[in-house]
Amino acid sequence: MNLLDKPMITKDSFKAMEDMSYFIHSLIFDDLLIVAQKETNCFVLKSDEGLIVIDAIWPCEEAFNAIVSAIKDVGWNPDDIKKLVLTHGHLDHTGCGKWIVENYGAKTYLSKTDDDFWQNNPLRADILKDFDIDVYIQDGNVISLGNKSIYVFETPGHTPGGLSYIFDVSENGKEYKAALWGGSAPPMDLYSIVVYMKSLDYFIEQTEKHNVEVVLSNHTAFDNGIERIKYSRKRMSYMPNIYVIGQDNVRKYFQVFRNLCYKKLNSFEK
Repeated sequence: MNLLDKPMITKDSFKAMEDMSYFIHSLIFDDLLIVAQKETNCFVLKSDEGLIVIDAIWPCEEAFNAIVSAIKDVGWNPDDIKKLVLTHGHLDHTGCGKWIVENYGAKTYLSKTDDDFWQNNPLRADILKDFDIDVYIQDGNVISLGNKSIYVFETPGHTPGGLSYIFDVSENGKEYKAALWGGSAPPMDLYSIVVYMKSLDYFIEQTEKHNVEVVLSNHTAFDNGIERIKYSRKRMSYMPNIYVIGQDNVRKYFQVFRNLCYKKLNSFEK
């Protein structure tokens, strides 16, 4: 079969990040909910002491309402939201955090570097930083809530202080290690691409060290996200969990990001 070795990202992909006309969600593990619009994902991790939201889509009430509605739909209580953990300081990930903080008093987490980046380098001049970060996190930190721990890894490149995470998820009593690469697409300049690739190598080492079998993407373009969510919503009891791909395929997943880097590096030679 002629399989793709990198995602198809176009100008329309970036436009779709601002389109709040479509949302979809699914409980992809017993303790992990995914909420997505056309291009950007949010995750909600359930612990025995409350909920952790990871990334927050886009800074608008429509995104906030979609996340809250999804939490209710799977039988959880949005009043249990305790923490908001961000991968990096782009507005399509800091997103609707303002409403999450105002409505539920969630404690917020991000690197100091990317909090400053978010403040000083807005992607759009009309959408500025609109909530504070309570806890600055860095490589080696652990964010804990009840029986859940999120391990923090510094992976700069996409942004100066980007972060990636590894944590446990479970299905029918079986636990898996899941990894969320927070870097998303490679940057545009040569220096940042080199930094990005070093971060990618570092995080791959960590996924192997932790025996990661599940990879999560914060953008739907990188893992056929919408299709996977639709599959999960209609999955029959005998069907496999499409997010459990095994350690070999975890390595293949990260090769997608290397291929994007190679494509950009090749463009500098022309």
